[in-house]
Amino acid sequence: MENFYDYIEKGGIIFSILLVLSAVGLTLITYKFIEINFFNDFDLQSFEEDLSKSNTLNDFKRLIDLRPSSERKIFLIETINIMEKNSSKTWKDQEIETLIHKKYLKSQRFLPSLEIIAQVSPLIGLLGTVIGMIDSFNELELGGSLVDPSILAGGIWTALLTTAMGLIVAIPALISHYFFDKKLTNSTQSFSVFLTKLMNRTN
Repeated sequence: MENFYDYIEKGGIIFSILLVLSAVGLTLITYKFIEINFFNDFDLQSFEEDLSKSNTLNDFKRLIDLRPSSERKIFLIETINIMEKNSSKTWKDQEIETLIHKKYLKSQRFLPSLEIIAQVSPLIGLLGTVIGMIDSFNELELGGSLVDPSILAGGIWTALLTTAMGLIVAIPALISHYFFDKKLTNSTQSFSVFLTKLMNRTN
């Protein structure tokens, strides 16, 4: 029975590279699960209830102030401050849109890196397999009919190991990237709808 260290030894430098990518990918996935709370833990329904109780922006702001401090709360207050300024509606809309866009871009941090890991890992694994197959067939050519089939099979097994590792790294990274991107996009759209209600309610 092969142990993990045997896999590392047989997989060589390609397997080691994939291990590093796996560690980086796992770190990014964990980080994004924590960071994504900016959009995920925003209870829009409760804020809409506060909005329904408010006649003015100041009323709504007072209700928000009663909530525990959070980045979400700060963002909403920043939005209200823009709405309270004595400026044109067009300017306010642009400023709020810019603010939302900045927050969305911030939440998108490291997603491109996760996507790169998902795309590159299978290719690196395939490269390891190709190199391993080349070595195996080179052994076959040099040994001719005297080559031990078990040695050849072992070489092919080792070569395929890197492809399997590449897929093991890529699949979670790809699924996580899709999940995070979809979640952030939907949450941003929902928040934009809420801000539209807020502006219409207080105009």
